[in-house]
Amino acid sequence: MTALAPAKTERLNLRLSAEARDTLRAAAELAQQDLTSFILGPALQNARDILLQDALIKLTPAEALQVERALDEPAVASKPLADLITRVRATREATEA
Repeated sequence: MTALAPAKTERLNLRLSAEARDTLRAAAELAQQDLTSFILGPALQNARDILLQDALIKLTPAEALQVERALDEPAVASKPLADLITRVRATREATEA
């Protein structure tokens, strides 16, 4: 079953020059999109990119260096992780035999 898209009930008014409007309409037509989709698609993507960038972890130079040094160290599995890996390998070997 397909989920229904949320109802589009909100409006956004935009003031622009006639030249800008004509340019947008011509480009939307070439892209075979309606004007709303042509404008809204890239605007939403840009908004999501900005919000994502803001949500990313921000480190000081000292913190970044600490992360880089930690990544350069060899990985060490904790006892529970090592036990899990051993059990998974044993299960795979048993089912493949």
